[in-house]
Amino acid sequence: MKGRIASAHLLLTIAYNILKTGEPYQELGSNYLKEKQNNKELKMIEYLKKKGYTIDPSEQQTA
Repeated sequence: MKGRIASAHLLLTIAYNILKTGEPYQELGSNYLKEKQNNKELKMIEYLKKKGYTIDPSEQQTA
């Protein structure tokens, strides 16, 4: 039941925003969350560099 309510809420939110802005719905894409995470990490690195820390980003991912 909670899943149905959540799905209905999502659809109503999408419909409301489409009617409010007049813009068609566009799917964010499969890489959206990965890109968002990468952007967040880059912003955090820049913030720490401004504070005076030396940061070397690694390719190794942590959990």
